[in-house]
Amino acid sequence: MNAAPDTSTQASEGPAPQQQSLPRRILARLGRGAAWAVFALIVVMGLAFFGGPIPLGPAEDAVSVIAMLVPWMTVPLIAFGAIAIAAAVLAWRAKRHALLTAGVLAGLLAALMIAVPFAAASTAAEDHGAALSWGEYFAAPDTVTPDQTETYAVIDDEKLYVDVYLPEQPAATVPAIVYVHGGGWSGGTRDESAAAQQWLADQGLAVFSIDYRLASPPRWQDAVGDVKCALGWVRANAGDYGVDPSNVSIAGDSAGGQLAMMAAYTVDDAQFPPSCETEEAPVTSVMGWYAPTDLTTLTADSDMPASAEGYLSDYLGGTLEAETERYEASSPLTHVTAGLPPTMIVQGEADRLVSTAQGAALADALESAGVPVTELDLPWTHHGFTGQWGGWGSQVLRPAVAAFLEEHVAR
Repeated sequence: MNAAPDTSTQASEGPAPQQQSLPRRILARLGRGAAWAVFALIVVMGLAFFGGPIPLGPAEDAVSVIAMLVPWMTVPLIAFGAIAIAAAVLAWRAKRHALLTAGVLAGLLAALMIAVPFAAASTAAEDHGAALSWGEYFAAPDTVTPDQTETYAVIDDEKLYVDVYLPEQPAATVPAIVYVHGGGWSGGTRDESAAAQQWLADQGLAVFSIDYRLASPPRWQDAVGDVKCALGWVRANAGDYGVDPSNVSIAGDSAGGQLAMMAAYTVDDAQFPPSCETEEAPVTSVMGWYAPTDLTTLTADSDMPASAEGYLSDYLGGTLEAETERYEASSPLTHVTAGLPPTMIVQGEADRLVSTAQGAALADALESAGVPVTELDLPWTHHGFTGQWGGWGSQVLRPAVAAFLEEHVAR
């Protein structure tokens, strides 16, 4: 007679554990791979943003570009940080300690890239009477269109245009400001800073944002001459816009700031004549936002030397060694003398392209010459920050610019 099978052992052991199906295992591996990819991206951004220059030859410029893009990527950073923390929670449940640690660290790094610039901007805002707004920071840019667009000159068959932004409720006569766009002397457009130009118009100024001829060929004299031509056009047509022709200022960002200062500092200089028939006259004031001021040291000062050298070579027609006189002549610092117009120099302390040493050198020279100078250094702020008009740097900039205009531009 056969004995009954003993089921006590089977009952005590319970059912055998079920292994994950193949599709689930594949999805899990893909998920972990995606998480590691996000972690790596955050780390690369963090190292570029918080780290100093890395001597990697051409790659040095690429690292700096990544750092410059971080302030524009707050929303993706929030998403990446959330993914990192979510992955860390899942890793904790699955007892995957390496993934857990990496997720926590990546999430913290993403948070720091958002928090540190805000904290620094908050301190700067208190110093300049600015009120920071997260709503403005995240708001979509307004669509801005000029009130008019005119041709201010035709040179070598090339039409040069000017966009005009007027105050909504102008006084009998208003001051004017000519705005010169940046772009490394070889790019950029007159409408790329439209939000800033509209803001200036809202302060009661008539704003004239201009074209100029771009490199290459070398435009180191032509571009300055075009800016002077535009200044003359504004004065000649002042009555059409309710402008006081004796109260015309000039401003620009990056390469445009250098051109603005050159036009302001070289009145009646035979080496930099206007490119059209017009009389020159001193401007009321000049502003240079993250502008190079000494072209002979720009590349050496820069954390993006390959980019700086390329821009300069196209603009000036050769290297510093080959065209030293052009580099010196095209540096606003070279032309500092007593009697220049009040100058505002704005610099981002984290600018990888144009070092703060550029603005500081010009400010010191102007002060020594007795020229009224306002210097504004913005912490954790990168090159081109005014393109993000709701960003922290721009929010701190605005009241400082308003104060400068209030002091030096009669309205």
